[in-house]
Amino acid sequence: MSHKNLFGRNGLIFLLLSASGAYAQFSGSIEGIVQDPSGGRIPRATVTLLSTTTSVTKSTISDADGNYRFVSLAPGEYQISVNAPGFSEVKVEVSLRTSQTLALPLSLPVASAQQVVEVTGEAPVLNAAESRNQQTLETQELHSLPLAGRNMLNLVTLAPGVTGLGTVAFGSPGSAVDNYSTELQVDASANGRNLNGNMYIVDGLDVTSDYRQGVLNLVPNPDVIQEASIQTNTFSVEYGRASSIQMVMTTRSGAEKFHGSVSDYFTSQQLWAGTEFVHKYQPFHSNNMSATIGGPIIPRRGSFFFFGIEPLWSSTSAAGSVTYEDPQFTAWARQNFPNTVGTKLLTGYPPLNAATTGVSQTAAQALPGTCGAGLAPPCNLAVFDTGIFSATNYRNGLQYNLRIDKYFKNDRVYGNFFRTS
Repeated sequence: MSHKNLFGRNGLIFLLLSASGAYAQFSGSIEGIVQDPSGGRIPRATVTLLSTTTSVTKSTISDADGNYRFVSLAPGEYQISVNAPGFSEVKVEVSLRTSQTLALPLSLPVASAQQVVEVTGEAPVLNAAESRNQQTLETQELHSLPLAGRNMLNLVTLAPGVTGLGTVAFGSPGSAVDNYSTELQVDASANGRNLNGNMYIVDGLDVTSDYRQGVLNLVPNPDVIQEASIQTNTFSVEYGRASSIQMVMTTRSGAEKFHGSVSDYFTSQQLWAGTEFVHKYQPFHSNNMSATIGGPIIPRRGSFFFFGIEPLWSSTSAAGSVTYEDPQFTAWARQNFPNTVGTKLLTGYPPLNAATTGVSQTAAQALPGTCGAGLAPPCNLAVFDTGIFSATNYRNGLQYNLRIDKYFKNDRVYGNFFRTS
């Protein structure tokens, strides 16, 4: 099993951000205007944002023009409630995407003196705050859609305006269509550009190779991804280097309730149906397993963890025609030249896992005109054989990550550790 280092000598990625610099991952925002039924602005209204996943809340006060804004938000499900003196409370549930700016106007009905009414509103269908051309893939979609090698980058070509074949095993040295390659090249492009203009981000960190443009150095396990956003235009300033495709992946975090998953994707030649031309396949098998767990570190204290691990155990049978030295020639060399380097190589590294099918060349064919004379071998001595070589090729890998989130009153800190081998 080969080992590779990612993002430095220690082979790990560690992100540590506070609220002031959280744009690197949490760049979503929700903004809008608080108004009365006639359209008049309501200042000094209390707006509260609740994450339905983590139960973490944030509050703000609308300004003199009724404007409010929540910044540095992770993608997910939120509930926004707003109340002001003389008005009924309104609650709205919304879904925020990666790096999205969501415009959410809030209209408060007037409350009578005799009753307090709670109104549940709906988010607008059209987001007027921004326009973008993108495909958003959530956790459920990543679980449901078929993924070759469990590599979610195969889904890049589903985005509007994207053309290409997806992941290619031969695009970079040591690459394969799975999540364990040293480098992975994706055959996809947009906007009339080539794949060198692609950019890939995991939790705000650019994982595109510094040496080969458009090539990834990290492909996360799809089970640890909360959401993947594939954009082909209107890139934000922080990701301005992309000119073709920008794929932003956000990893999952823990929540107030424990949750997890276990899976094993198994395949072998016995599960493959024969075709008109192939009735029996060379032996192979693959166990691509995955397990995740997340939850609170300390319940109701705003601290969460999420851990994911993905082992791969696979093997394939390889066979082909090879040419190698005949044992008679090795015996002749040992008898006549026992101390030479060539004889030591012949005796120290004999052919293994090869079934001989016949003699390829005798000394008369390999050394025409010189065999049988002086120190040359006899002309009828078998020198080279032809045979069928068979062996088992192994590809084993392991990827795991651990994410920690801590929420404070006005700040947030998170760290994420990835390791692939």
